[in-house]
Amino acid sequence: MEWTVAETGSPAQGARRDGPAAGARAILDLLQSGAPLQTLAQLFFWRTAQEPDAEALRYKSDGRWRSITYRAWEERVRSLAAALAAWVGKGDRVAILAENRPEWTYADLATIALGGVSAAIYPTDHPRDIAYVINDAGARTVFVSTAAQLERVRRLRDDGALPGLERVIVFDDVPREDSRVLPLADVLDRGRLLDGRVVEQRAAGASVHDLALLIYTSGTTGDRKGVMLSHANIVGNIDASLQHMGEQYFHHGLMLSFLPLSHSLERVAGYYLALRVGTRIAYAESIEKLPENLLEVRPTILMSVPRVYEKLYTKVQAAAHSSPVRQALFAWALAVGKERVARELEHAAPSRWLELKHRVADRLVFAKLRARLGGELRFAVTGGAPLRREIAEFLRAAGLMVVEGYGLTETSPVLTVNGPDNLRFGSVGRPIPGVEIRIAPEPGSERDGEVMARGPNVMLGYFNRERDTRDVIEPDGWFHTGDIGYLDADGYLFITDRKKELIKTSGGKYVAPAAIEGRLNAQSLIEQSCVIGDQRKYCVALIVPRFEVLQQELGRPLPQDRSRLDEDPEIRALFDHAIEAVNADLGHVEQIKRYALLPREFSHETGELTPTQKMKRRVIERHYKELIDSLCPPE
Repeated sequence: MEWTVAETGSPAQGARRDGPAAGARAILDLLQSGAPLQTLAQLFFWRTAQEPDAEALRYKSDGRWRSITYRAWEERVRSLAAALAAWVGKGDRVAILAENRPEWTYADLATIALGGVSAAIYPTDHPRDIAYVINDAGARTVFVSTAAQLERVRRLRDDGALPGLERVIVFDDVPREDSRVLPLADVLDRGRLLDGRVVEQRAAGASVHDLALLIYTSGTTGDRKGVMLSHANIVGNIDASLQHMGEQYFHHGLMLSFLPLSHSLERVAGYYLALRVGTRIAYAESIEKLPENLLEVRPTILMSVPRVYEKLYTKVQAAAHSSPVRQALFAWALAVGKERVARELEHAAPSRWLELKHRVADRLVFAKLRARLGGELRFAVTGGAPLRREIAEFLRAAGLMVVEGYGLTETSPVLTVNGPDNLRFGSVGRPIPGVEIRIAPEPGSERDGEVMARGPNVMLGYFNRERDTRDVIEPDGWFHTGDIGYLDADGYLFITDRKKELIKTSGGKYVAPAAIEGRLNAQSLIEQSCVIGDQRKYCVALIVPRFEVLQQELGRPLPQDRSRLDEDPEIRALFDHAIEAVNADLGHVEQIKRYALLPREFSHETGELTPTQKMKRRVIERHYKELIDSLCPPE
């Protein structure tokens, strides 16, 4: 692997030569009085002017990691915006269909600087979802990353599925055979020859209350909706989150970006927040290359989802189960790490004996684990789905500062987060400044109430969906999250399930499947699980085994045909024992009466997980309907 630092933003021939960060001048003049940053354009141009020659972005191309300075970043955004100005007016929506890469940010920031609205599309979306977002947003301009993504849009356009589309701008170089398809390089060259003052004027004239983003929900429980977020929503949420967690953890950091930028967590926390504090961003090649990229980049900060840590935990468990000695060593080290963390959370100094044991445990076990993440990770935030408590405790014991937060796309997204020094395992933390949380009472219900939130980060509403907006936002500003949870005496929030995913058995009893799945997935033999029981006599579970651990427990190779695992008596006996252990802590109606072992994991490719690894229960039920019916026929 080679390292290259080459992209510093020197003006091309014919470009205006008026110094570094020229597009920032109007913004900087606006802020000279000490006024706070209020819009995303202000945030960007202010940051690029701070250290124009410092590294801002990093990406891998042709086997080399390449660096982009703030000066080069600002020049490309300004040039692109100058070219787009003829096509994009205030409030116009522009769609982006691309994987994480620097050009994604050029398209996003250029659109926003002009007063336009950026609407992102997941790069792995089905063509029907791509067409839905483009049409629902009314985007006349679409950015795509590659020739393959261009072909998907072309087919939709040729089939008449994109009647309003006027132009497609492609990040990669493509043949100039279609006048409606423009390579990004050509658009940038055009913009460099234009007067960039229109960009400065539009950026300086933006209002904090203007619509900035349309972020489409992932559709776990129904149709996608375009969430409308203003500059005030996002910038305010960033500043409140930094105040709550501590800005010092992000300074001079290096973040590895691998969650889709089309998702609100990565968009805000892994991109705009990085701009706010000057954190460098390196773009992973893909989720498959993440282990390799972690070792190459050696990030200090990660924004992630629980699935990444679950997989890491699975690998560690598999290694520990490879021999009795390793298993005993891992158990001892984990106990020592947890004891030390308990002392830290009590703000008490550990004893000399505990410190000695911890140094040994760290050298023999934990340092090797941290090395898998690059060895430099000092802070990580996880969200988007619940992080199992035992994994959170394990990560902190191993010396990894992983804090869990909670929020929704509709809340820009952060509502609550655990602080590094104010952590409560099992919770999603306390509300950030400006956010109120309450639990809605449900008289006569056998379940906990819905989590409700109010604050300046709550969305403007759903795009073109006034009725849906009224359904979730009360006249006094309280937003219905759709999640079930409770607040403890100290104000920490605990999420127990999704309201729409609560199971109601044919006997009328409510069951929270996520809580049961968490207990199942805590078993060493279980990688994933899906609990089913709606309108059925009892609950059943679809189980994905941890195949490596299962093979070690058996002491022999697994059957070649993994679809027949259920037929092996020894395997059934092992899982019977695991299910019994889970059922022992559950009420009668919650207990798993029957289960089936699946030959493969749930995945995004099959539509069973969202791009951020959240389970789509309805899709799983549809895919495995016959199997589920054989376990428990519907009433």
